[in-house]
Amino acid sequence: MKENILIRKVVALVSVMIFTTLIMAGCGSTTKDSTSGASESKKIIIGTGNGFKPYCYLDDSGNLVGYELEVLKEVNRRLPQYKFEFETLDFKNILLSLGASKVDIGAHQFEKNPDRAQKYLFADESYTTFILRITVAKNRTDINSIEDLHGKSVLVGEGGNDAFVLEQYNKEHGNPIKLVYTSGSDPVTMIKALEDCRADAFISIKRIVDGYNQTYGDKVKIVGQPISTSSTYYIYRKEDTQLKTDIDKVLKEMKADGTLAQISIKVLGGDYTTND
Repeated sequence: MKENILIRKVVALVSVMIFTTLIMAGCGSTTKDSTSGASESKKIIIGTGNGFKPYCYLDDSGNLVGYELEVLKEVNRRLPQYKFEFETLDFKNILLSLGASKVDIGAHQFEKNPDRAQKYLFADESYTTFILRITVAKNRTDINSIEDLHGKSVLVGEGGNDAFVLEQYNKEHGNPIKLVYTSGSDPVTMIKALEDCRADAFISIKRIVDGYNQTYGDKVKIVGQPISTSSTYYIYRKEDTQLKTDIDKVLKEMKADGTLAQISIKVLGGDYTTND
């Protein structure tokens, strides 16, 4: 009889110990899950380009490289609550993908204009300056100003700010310039079009044209005064104000501590964060 009582007590004690262990294990599991969830970074997909050297392009191995990547890598390092992932797209599809929520940020040296600002949320902090100029074949002498483009054919990127600037000029002056829209920014094709007289000019910035001449031979030149001066910004959906605020804050810090200028010098060959 005593043995039965003792056995029952031992069984009861073991049951209590097992039950307590299970509860503690359960609590430990809950705590781990909670901690893991709290440490997870929010994934942010960045839509950028694949052929706009030196800003956003693919190297010989198919890897994304360029100024956009380097700046955003540093931004992400300072914002561990986010995890940036990059998707390379044709320029004309980046903002379409942003509007369709396929990407969360547009990063392709976007300049601000009223059409874009109506649809999307622009950053407050810029990260590059752009001064647009007329680019012609090296042997051209008849084009030295925007007025000299009257009756001429000018290559412009579909959806690009170069197109916007000349479209506005055409509206105000009776459409004197023939705009030839291109879907990409392939410099070889554009330079060849100028050489073969299939187009008279395209619009670019001095540092890019200098790069073209170094890479493809001394074939084009900048002429005349700037036709537009602007800065470039990241673009968001209208509702993503917190993401915009967080990145704006970091860009401001990077300007103040010199990091943005250092990246520009390293990748672009000069400090193009405040002037051109």
